[in-house]
Amino acid sequence: MVGVDTSGPWRDRLAEYLRSQLGGDRVAAFVIEGPGGDITACAIGLVHQGLPGPDHAGIFGQVQTVVTGWPFRRRGYGRAVTYALVEWLTDQGCTLLTLTASDVGAPLYASLGFTPSPRTMRLVLRPFHRA
Repeated sequence: MVGVDTSGPWRDRLAEYLRSQLGGDRVAAFVIEGPGGDITACAIGLVHQGLPGPDHAGIFGQVQTVVTGWPFRRRGYGRAVTYALVEWLTDQGCTLLTLTASDVGAPLYASLGFTPSPRTMRLVLRPFHRA
């Protein structure tokens, strides 16, 4: 998150949310551990229920986070965790997946079948992460 202050109490809220939701049918994380037990790569996704449309059933998957540690890039780890997450989201009934791609990650996602959507916009109503 370039240009965003990533410190603050939001980290505690995130940890609590993941503790309460992981292992269910709405949130999943796929992790590759490196030597010593550190996280080498990770992909986290969520399932959302929405309204059905002409090209989807109304069950959306959101690829929330994909990260690979700098020393472990270009080894296929990011692809492996992303692919596992896409399969899990598909198994949950998702017929439309979304994500926000960095310039570095975009080629990986395109190789997995994701396409750019020029209509995506967002509105941050307040700096919640500082609260």
